[in-house]
Amino acid sequence: PGNTQRTPAVSILVPCYNVEKYLPQCLDSIINQTLEDIEIICLNDGSKDGTLDIIRDYAERDGRIVVVDKPNAGYGATMNKGLDVARGKYIGIVESDDLIEPDMFKRLYETAEEYNLDLARCLNTEYNELTGKKEYSNCESIGLYKCNEVFKPREQKYIFYIQPSIWDGLYRKTLLDDNGIRFLETPGASFQDTSFAFKVYSV
Repeated sequence: PGNTQRTPAVSILVPCYNVEKYLPQCLDSIINQTLEDIEIICLNDGSKDGTLDIIRDYAERDGRIVVVDKPNAGYGATMNKGLDVARGKYIGIVESDDLIEPDMFKRLYETAEEYNLDLARCLNTEYNELTGKKEYSNCESIGLYKCNEVFKPREQKYIFYIQPSIWDGLYRKTLLDDNGIRFLETPGASFQDTSFAFKVYSV
């Protein structure tokens, strides 16, 4: 009968490397999303702690979870593997030491669909584990961009000046695939999200 694999609304990539301390809270926040039409791709990048066991345990309990276990190759290579595996109409990214609000992906997905967007972003909150303080990120207040506004990056270039924060966005998968947008795979390099975000905004 051919390929019967359905297309989820959103594929959520979760890169994991030695994050057993934070991973359960992260995965709980994803599987409890109000948007249920998701696939959750957990990418284990050669962890040496209990990360893989946690992922497998969650996968046994939730059929939406896809487990990708691979030798350690760094963030860029890991994320590219996730993009290759993903089947969703949109791509979301959740870092494995983060947690998300229950309606995050529902709101981003509905906004992207309503306005036919290639990218939808939300704000985020930083939590200081030592002090217990939360700091709400609101770039709108410092004049970099306005919330609830549809824009084109090439016309409103302020988006290039804000923190990439690729984990607070939703990306149309065809935008990434059709334009060959992937992560750099430089071994050991940090800030691999910077070039990814730049390429997305530059299309």
